[in-house]
Amino acid sequence: MNHKLFILRREKRMNQEKTAKFLGIDKQTYYRKESGRGEFTISEAKRLCKLFGCTLNDLFWSEDDAS
Repeated sequence: MNHKLFILRREKRMNQEKTAKFLGIDKQTYYRKESGRGEFTISEAKRLCKLFGCTLNDLFWSEDDAS
């Protein structure tokens, strides 16, 4: 699961359905991607960053990845 994405979405008080609609994908597809069973396209990732006011690194990179 992309924990950062989950937290950012909750901070914006958005549910998965609203976020999926913003991206132009169905709720089930969004759920699979947020839970790690699928990958966001570059276009979707950029739109999420715009929505949440963050960078791609902020959204998808963690300190654990550096090790």
